[in-house]
Amino acid sequence: MNRNEPAPATNRRWPHRGGSFDALMDARPEESPVSAPADDEVIARVEAVSICSSDIKVVRMGAAHPLFGAGAGKVDTVLGHEVCLRVHAVGRDQRARFRPGQRLALQPAMVVAGRRSIIGMDQPGGFAQFLRLGPEALAGYVLDAPETVSAAAIALLEPYGCVERAWRQNVRCALKPGGRALVVAAPDADFDLPQPPDWAETVAVGPLPGFLRGRKVTHVESLDAVSGAFDDIIALGALSADDLSRAVARLAVDGLLLQGRTAPSPGPVALDPARVHYDRLSFLGTRDRNLEAALAPEARRFDARPGGVALIHGAGGAMGRIHVHRLLQLPDGPTTVIASSRKGQRLNDIAADFGALAAANGRRLVVADAGDLAATVARHAPGGLDDAVVVAPDLEAMRAAASWLAPDGLLALFAGFPYGQSLDFDLSAVALSGCRLTGSTGCSLDDMRDVLARVEGGSLDLSANIAAVAGLDALPQALRAVADGAVSGKIIVYPQRPGLRLSPVRGWNMTDEQGLTGWQEREENP
Repeated sequence: MNRNEPAPATNRRWPHRGGSFDALMDARPEESPVSAPADDEVIARVEAVSICSSDIKVVRMGAAHPLFGAGAGKVDTVLGHEVCLRVHAVGRDQRARFRPGQRLALQPAMVVAGRRSIIGMDQPGGFAQFLRLGPEALAGYVLDAPETVSAAAIALLEPYGCVERAWRQNVRCALKPGGRALVVAAPDADFDLPQPPDWAETVAVGPLPGFLRGRKVTHVESLDAVSGAFDDIIALGALSADDLSRAVARLAVDGLLLQGRTAPSPGPVALDPARVHYDRLSFLGTRDRNLEAALAPEARRFDARPGGVALIHGAGGAMGRIHVHRLLQLPDGPTTVIASSRKGQRLNDIAADFGALAAANGRRLVVADAGDLAATVARHAPGGLDDAVVVAPDLEAMRAAASWLAPDGLLALFAGFPYGQSLDFDLSAVALSGCRLTGSTGCSLDDMRDVLARVEGGSLDLSANIAAVAGLDALPQALRAVADGAVSGKIIVYPQRPGLRLSPVRGWNMTDEQGLTGWQEREENP
């Protein structure tokens, strides 16, 4: 048999066409022939797919989910974006790079022609036996995966990469030449920007700073007269909380707000947490007269403070556990990691699964029921938290975490919300005390490569976060277990073993996986 012309196959898959979560529970898989790839495509078998809480969120929110492409209509997709793939058939134009039997990992959050196009949402995903990859995915969103690592671990590279991204520079930290800028200055403002970029358009509200003199500037009387979105917003002096809130609302996707301020805080600023999480908004600031001080690398911390106290708020779910896992094995990580959850069994599982790792690395792991969390934070971080990550999609949890921060603490909004919510946050503290506010979603191939390197090097064992395995036909039960919080950790689905029952596991490894069936076989050579 020609290696580029495999035997005909049938694709068993679970489509999601909108409707309630309960409707999906009552649905049945569908089957259809796998057609040959187009010249620029590759068809891959799904070796393993991990269930993400985002899959549950998509079902419940439908087309209103913030990550669906703009203008999404009726939902009609196949979910599942955390996958390990093996090439099945290769289109003519892709044969120089891909071959049948080749193993791949996937970063599903593509950007095509400047717009999101996510595999498992906008395009069919991995709750299926076969996945069709187009030229965009093949050009920049797949990487070769080794045979020495389990398919389950390869599928987990994406969620672990997303957690890695949350602790890295995940927003723009330099002003944007050619962008659109808004400069808002209070009467007392006295700040300098020695080398302002060559913005394509500059709009100013209030007194004109010296660094804008001699430049083409559109001057308006108030923020009410400002229209459109801005790449860079520079907020100078003793602006009110309302002015700061309205300025934040004018940030474009990937926008940067740079504050220069010495006056006391005006109080909390209302901002949309979904925009921080999904739109990659950047917040920098300084008390220094020279605004470039805010752009220096030492002024923009993203990773956990060495030797500090970190909170993972909502650590009971799979992604929260990954955050805990990362911080405990981080070579220069926090001394104390507080992990919170509402479910007692999940807290017990965190202690059981990660207690030995914490002890081996000289760290203190504190598990706390959400109801006792305020007292726990006060006891272990009397001066405030150095770092807080909110994994639970709970606005009150975000507000509480913000209130527990040290003056120069970091708050990372990891949980996604619908657009339009409001979070009160003392944004002026970014300039006054070095407070940090970040948010992230998704990851890059580099994030996944770095996770894979640690897995291959033996410093990161992903099996601690595998709680159950299932075949494709058990997908409804597996989704229900994730939605109900009945498992602590990830559920790995093996589509090539559709009849495998949902089964709890512990320490799931490559030997366990290879014992399932012969689904790892290579395509037959000529």
